[in-house]
This record gives sequence, C-alpha cells and structure tokens, in this order.
Amino acid sequence: MKYKIASVVFKKDKIGLNEAFDWIVNNNYKVKRTVENDSQYIFTQLSNKYLKSKCYNNCITKQLNEQVSLIIALAPFKI
Repeated sequence: MKYKIASVVFKKDKIGLNEAFDWIVNNNYKVKRTVENDSQYIFTQLSNKYLKSKCYNNCITKQLNEQVSLIIALAPFKI
C-alpha cells in the first residue's frame, strides 16, 4: 500500500514549540505550515488538495512516542 506522511503532530503538554521545531528539522521533515490548537502543534507536510489529487483518501494515526504522532495518508489498493 502506498502512503505519505500528511502531518506530524506534537502534544503541547509533553513538548514545547521550540523542541517540536528541532524534532522536525532533526528528523528531516518540513516546516511548511504549522497549526496550533489547545492541545497540539500540527506540522502539515502535504496539503489535503495534493493528497486528494493523488487519490490518498484515507488517513491513520501512528503514535511514535508519548510526544509525537504521524498522520499517514493511504492510497487505495490497485488490483
């Protein structure tokens, strides 16, 4: 199955914004667009428009540790 990393998400109660930026850079992710809500910092890697244009229409969350998770976009199987 094809997949792409759509976003990297950090829990604000576990990591600060500067530490999150450092993690992003040290792990070769992009700092394109950052969204902040009450509990998370979200670093968007690929836009929804791009993902839809490439048929990535389903997402799952993969927890890396207690601080960081990845939103993974999945492409459908081709038979």
